[in-house]
Amino acid sequence: HVQQNPAWRSTWPNGVWLSSQPLGDGHFTLEGVDPSDNLLNDSVYEPLVLTGTGAVGPARHKTRVTLVPVVEPLEALNTCLHGSGLITVAQGARITVVGAPLSSNGSLVNNGTVDGSVEVQSIHPVGTTGPRTVPAPSKALPDAAVITYYASKGTPIPFTGNIDNYALGPGCNPWSAVTDPNGLYVLNTGGNAVTIQNTRIFGTLVILAPNKTVTLDGAVHFQNYRSDFPVLIVQGNLVINCSSANTPLSEVANAKNYNPAGAPYEGTYDDDALDVYPNEIRGLVHVQGTLNLQSTSRIVGAVLCNGAVTLSGVTTIVHNPALYACPPDGYTFVSGMQISPNSWHQTVD
Repeated sequence: HVQQNPAWRSTWPNGVWLSSQPLGDGHFTLEGVDPSDNLLNDSVYEPLVLTGTGAVGPARHKTRVTLVPVVEPLEALNTCLHGSGLITVAQGARITVVGAPLSSNGSLVNNGTVDGSVEVQSIHPVGTTGPRTVPAPSKALPDAAVITYYASKGTPIPFTGNIDNYALGPGCNPWSAVTDPNGLYVLNTGGNAVTIQNTRIFGTLVILAPNKTVTLDGAVHFQNYRSDFPVLIVQGNLVINCSSANTPLSEVANAKNYNPAGAPYEGTYDDDALDVYPNEIRGLVHVQGTLNLQSTSRIVGAVLCNGAVTLSGVTTIVHNPALYACPPDGYTFVSGMQISPNSWHQTVD
């Protein structure tokens, strides 16, 4: 029933699936229950306990087994940049992908330079320096509900306009005494565009700006605090217009301490304003709208974009294979159910 019906969680109730079914000289009953919350159809990531009761005359025997989901990473995590549709490299622009391909479920219009491998449906003109897979199999992107999932778990920070010269971390919230132990913060722009510059984020920032533009400008350093969380989720459009990757985020230049006690850098914090940080983003970036990579930007991780992608500057993306080996929460899919080891056992009422 589970293997042959992809909709089994909705088809079958949380309880008795089959009742008094004839079997030889006796009959059997089969029950399916979600032990987590007694709701089969609310999450594909929850287990299933099957209990079979067989009876012949006055004799009864009950056996129970637990099935668990087979959770696999989205194949899109095995890319430097994956988009759902058109990727355009503007004239004079360059993107370098290291360790994984530039990928799209649509076409690549390459009027600039692509250094690295490519996996797309079509390319025009070709002009890429690495291996090409054309047409490439489509790769699934995360469900839009993943944004709601993270937003519901995070700590809100107030929208007060553009963000300039701040440090945010699991123990550091410039806007409130309330900090988030997971470093997960949510910025609802209330229907406004927002620019973030000269800022360090040690955690995960979820930005809710539907149909608006989020711009990263100047120098920034973003790094996820939890390895099983993305670093940046944007419900809206994202423009990365950072200054040269050789221009660091400087405490001296901005008269700001970016590694206070609540936001250590590489395990270290201090009270001075003498340090510098790479002008880069480390981790998974997920954009629900469009993505425009301008100026010089450097990303160590991966970028997933549900909309069109435009590259109009010089960009380097270095893939982090840990994202695929140990995918962030919500960036996976369930390919089936399997028996949990050592879970077969006889049970009695």
